[in-house]
Amino acid sequence: MPANHTADSKTGIPAPSMDEGRADERWASGRWALSLVRRHRRAIVQAPDRAAGYMNLGEGLRTLGQDGAAAAVNARALTLRPDYPKALCARSVLFAGQRCSRAALRLALRALAVDPAFPAGWDWLARLAGAESLEEVRLRAMLRSVRLTPARPEALVAFGTALTDGDRVRGDARAREEGVGILQRALALDPASPEAIGALAGAAFRLSRFPEVLRLIRRLHRIDPQSANAYAMRSVVATMLGDFDAAIAHGRCAVLLAPGEATPWINLALGLHALQHPEIAAHYNRRAARLDPGGAVGRFNLSLNLLAMGDLARGWRLYEARWRMGGARTPDHAPLWDGSDPAGRRILLTAEQGQGDTLHFIRYAPLLAARGARVEAQVQPSLVRLVSLMPGVSAVHGSDEPPPPCDAVVPLLSLPRLFGTTLDTIPAATPYLRAAPADEARWRERLAGEHRTKGHRAKGHQAGQRRLKVGLVWAGDSHAAHLSANAVDGRRSVPLAALAPLASVPGIAWISLQKGAPAAQAGTPPPGMDLIDWMDEVTDFADTAALITQLDLVISVDTSVCHLAGGLGKPVWVLSRFDACWRWLIGRDDTPWYPTMRLFRQERPGDWEAVIARLAARLRIVADHRLPGAPAV
Repeated sequence: MPANHTADSKTGIPAPSMDEGRADERWASGRWALSLVRRHRRAIVQAPDRAAGYMNLGEGLRTLGQDGAAAAVNARALTLRPDYPKALCARSVLFAGQRCSRAALRLALRALAVDPAFPAGWDWLARLAGAESLEEVRLRAMLRSVRLTPARPEALVAFGTALTDGDRVRGDARAREEGVGILQRALALDPASPEAIGALAGAAFRLSRFPEVLRLIRRLHRIDPQSANAYAMRSVVATMLGDFDAAIAHGRCAVLLAPGEATPWINLALGLHALQHPEIAAHYNRRAARLDPGGAVGRFNLSLNLLAMGDLARGWRLYEARWRMGGARTPDHAPLWDGSDPAGRRILLTAEQGQGDTLHFIRYAPLLAARGARVEAQVQPSLVRLVSLMPGVSAVHGSDEPPPPCDAVVPLLSLPRLFGTTLDTIPAATPYLRAAPADEARWRERLAGEHRTKGHRAKGHQAGQRRLKVGLVWAGDSHAAHLSANAVDGRRSVPLAALAPLASVPGIAWISLQKGAPAAQAGTPPPGMDLIDWMDEVTDFADTAALITQLDLVISVDTSVCHLAGGLGKPVWVLSRFDACWRWLIGRDDTPWYPTMRLFRQERPGDWEAVIARLAARLRIVADHRLPGAPAV
């Protein structure tokens, strides 16, 4: 925080320094406040008609917590000088402290209308707008401040951080690059500024530029070897890169240096959760929540700890904290369904995360319909046709369309909480997804002649012997602009070449189910792998579902296709990374969500070789016994 600003004790919003004349800027520290108040009182005695004296006295009294007295002397300043910008901003701070945000905003805007060349006023407006989630107002105010004082590093740091944070990192490439440039300007003005280095490292981190982050962190350590921020950032970078031991080591350094701050505890907990210690991570996230009672990240991460441990009831409740994190917005075109009697009401279910999450939690749609609701869904365009085939769903809309009229709306991942889902009450009946009969017939015909398609018969195949038809997915979707999802995708995906041991299993017809950029690897499968690739003919998940219904088994990394196969009730084996998703719980090779799913977990971070060897051995047993489609797979 810049030295010429203090944080209002009631709002947490940094307040600008309005002091002028004989007042010392150091009044912001509590040690100086009382002596400065006395000086301001003497100044008023000497010049009782000078508005600045009353304004300065009011600021001093506010610092001492005497808001009533501060308001009175501030009112006197404005009586003497009604359009005094600094007094108007000071009064705005007082209103903000009383949670009168609209009045505070009006006063700040009035001050800037009087004096548009008032940098501290624009700084204050930006902080007010940020607290009220008025993002565009906040950014415009920061821009005005930077234009008025282009050589002020703290203003550049604030503006650059805003441009590279939150939704802008995901959706506005031009703005985020502009933000990085502004932060670089701030660092050029003050090369030894820990704030500028830390902000630039944070921007690089949010953009997944991890080598740049580490370079900046090393620079920060040279300037400040005891920087808790540097250790905390290093901890979370190590987690993203899959080096969980290093994440914990750096996280411990951070909490030793800053035990009273929430962020180091949150980052340490991330590493511990990734190393499959959710109970310890939960303890640290609770500590972070106590240190930052209004913070959402610690509570959300605690929800993941509890869900992974199987404490679903408490986990779902805390999972609602996701709406208070940057970028997440609850639907606002209709009231949120609160779990009350839905009979006769038109309720819209909305997708909110990835396609796999939609496939996982759309299972609640028939349950809601069974309670008398008219259920509609708004999902990713690639899922519209598939979800339209579900019983109990009256209409389906794409997420790229305007939301339809409805009586209530509910995000899909809030449904487990509203239905009171526990481990014992998970709605696990499958199939709850189904394919169109015409699509099934088309793929059945294609697969019946699979021995005539490109490739050769699998090694060891004998004439007249039916081969197992096994679908294969080796990679998820990368999200270059989404930090966490992109890092997870790097840990969950494997190159097709790494699956070479599967090619040695006889009697298998391999069918690619891979989409996206990694699908190009299907053109050069491992030697001996008879891989059929028709995915350029697949247009949506309804097509993929129809193809899967004609297979005996699906082998997939932890991506949307494994949820599709599980929802269709087909046998599916999942290659699961060491830091497995919370939904797979801890230490299990089955899952209560999908009865036909088997998990093949990494036993060490990053070690796919052992996982693939175990899976190949199991597949060999199944192929030898020729049990296509049996639950035993």
